[in-house]
Amino acid sequence: MVMMSPMMFDAPGSENNPITQLMFYSLLAFPALCLMGGILPWIFKRHAISIWLYALSGLAVGLFFAAVVLLQIQCGRNFSCS
Repeated sequence: MVMMSPMMFDAPGSENNPITQLMFYSLLAFPALCLMGGILPWIFKRHAISIWLYALSGLAVGLFFAAVVLLQIQCGRNFSCS
């Protein structure tokens, strides 16, 4: 998904759309957040709050779905909306 994400900016005017940029950056951060959500709780297993680090993977998925929903509602499923 990350490799194909620059194709979202092919439509004229999509480079200025903040929702498209949110979707791009959420896709860009997805692998890093998922890896951090799997590794950091194991590293900080002695801390009581480390269980919340598993939520980083959920944050990555949530950001992407929020961007998709915003794109469908605000822009009518177009990457370039005004």
